[in-house]
Amino acid sequence: MTTRLAAALTAMAAVVAMAGVAATPAQATEGPSPYWYTGIIRSWAQGQCLDSNDQGDVYTLPCNGGQYQQWHITIANHPKDEWATVWIQDVQTQRFLIPRCDTCDSWQPGVGTVTWLPTQTWLLYPSNYPWTAWRFAWHPGLTQRCLDANSPGHPPYISYTDWDPDPILPPDYCSSNFQDWKLGF
Repeated sequence: MTTRLAAALTAMAAVVAMAGVAATPAQATEGPSPYWYTGIIRSWAQGQCLDSNDQGDVYTLPCNGGQYQQWHITIANHPKDEWATVWIQDVQTQRFLIPRCDTCDSWQPGVGTVTWLPTQTWLLYPSNYPWTAWRFAWHPGLTQRCLDANSPGHPPYISYTDWDPDPILPPDYCSSNFQDWKLGF
């Protein structure tokens, strides 16, 4: 394990501890478990929390601590010397965060939630040191997109990193602070 990866994993554990959020035990639900993190996911740029509803809509609102603003993050895969792929699941609805698009060839497709699709994972990696900001990439290296929220009232979406056809991999993948997310308050 590289020093950078070991430090990132240690930082991930510290972020969860500092957020005052403990991973919950596995629950009887369809989908992966146990959870690596359970709590809010807050946009650094907006200061608002990722939120959803029973219809599968996803948006950001002022943080209120409600169950629709609580998310489980479960590590799907974490190969040696690579960033983790994760599922992001709303605590209240038990639905999973994904882009709302077939091929995601459109310019800023929105995100929503659906019942569990095992192949629909995000790449999670820190965007800064000491790993207080995180980014969620959708199909990294293929469609060059990250979870983005650029202003209050504008729903989150996935956006292009740039138009460069060559894949850009973490930690330089995604280039906007609108793509930075904080786990916990």
